[in-house]
Amino acid sequence: MRGQIHVGDELVWEGSSNYLAIGAKGVEGEPVKAEHLAAPTAPPSQEWRLPADLGRQYAKVSEDANPIHLSPVSAKLFGFPRAIAHGMWAHARAMAALGGRLPAAYTVGVQFAKPILLPGKVRFAAEETDEGWRFAVVNRELKPHLVGEIV
Repeated sequence: MRGQIHVGDELVWEGSSNYLAIGAKGVEGEPVKAEHLAAPTAPPSQEWRLPADLGRQYAKVSEDANPIHLSPVSAKLFGFPRAIAHGMWAHARAMAALGGRLPAAYTVGVQFAKPILLPGKVRFAAEETDEGWRFAVVNRELKPHLVGEIV
């Protein structure tokens, strides 16, 4: 999916997302090749404690009331042991963690690796690179839930 936002004639935001595309056949009939972003090598610098109602809180703001985010009961209907955090919440929280270190204009890429169960704890790691930033939201074993880069 591709989207653009313009203010007058000026392009101010552009997004591109692939959903469930790994191994799927593209327009030409070839499997879509997934580019895997590199996780930072720096250790986590933050720990986030996520409440059980985080999905409901985010749904109120985003108007994304997907049942997998709202309660353990509704999440179980879709194969999850508990409610899971919105991927876009994790993405936005990671960007907020970088705060004042972001340039005025940038490109961000994010890959979601594993759901974040609620309630839960995750850790945030980031490192500056020659091109920008590399970041990840990881579990206690340092396995990524989300990996991203900013250029």
